[in-house]
Amino acid sequence: MQSLISDAVDYKGNAADRTTTGGWVSAALILGIEVCERMATMGIVVDIVTYIVGTMHLPSATASNVATNFGGVSYLFCLLGGLLAYTFFGRYWTVVIFAIINAPGTCMLAITTALPQLHPPPCKASALSNKCEEANGFQMGVFYLALYVYGIGLGGIKSSISGLGTDQFDQKDDKERAHMVYFFDRFYLIINVGTLLGVTVLVWIQDQKGRSW
Repeated sequence: MQSLISDAVDYKGNAADRTTTGGWVSAALILGIEVCERMATMGIVVDIVTYIVGTMHLPSATASNVATNFGGVSYLFCLLGGLLAYTFFGRYWTVVIFAIINAPGTCMLAITTALPQLHPPPCKASALSNKCEEANGFQMGVFYLALYVYGIGLGGIKSSISGLGTDQFDQKDDKERAHMVYFFDRFYLIINVGTLLGVTVLVWIQDQKGRSW
């Protein structure tokens, strides 16, 4: 079997060598990225409305708008990520660039829940009025920045991550083509495993330990 693949290049732009690039090592890392992304995203999605209403003390209508806008930003940037991948950077560098964008958003979201300065104080149980102090402009600004930075990174990753998986296998080789089919079966499984963990384990941690965890 010829080691160099004539119609494929590595991330440096050189002809891909099947002995040093691609294969199941790279594919397994992609599956790992996907399960982590699904866990993080679903952990945010299932909690965002209750966080805005219960912690930021904003109306449910505002919370619903934020959740909808977050989803919209994520999917709009799928289009931009796909455009960048197919016209400029390729799938690998598109995933790398948007992962670098996504990581600070994840950290900022964690910080907003942990630091008391970034959300209003809890409602006092003894207060005669049910009116709670709403999040101020600065607190919401930091929260929006974190949320939408995460959404932008998420969209770019989603646009190319599955295609990057196919790049790890040579479609012209019968054995590797079979591996590609196997990869996609596992990719779909991983999506569902990550989603399940996000809506069960992360929700349990939130209920038992608090959002700052």
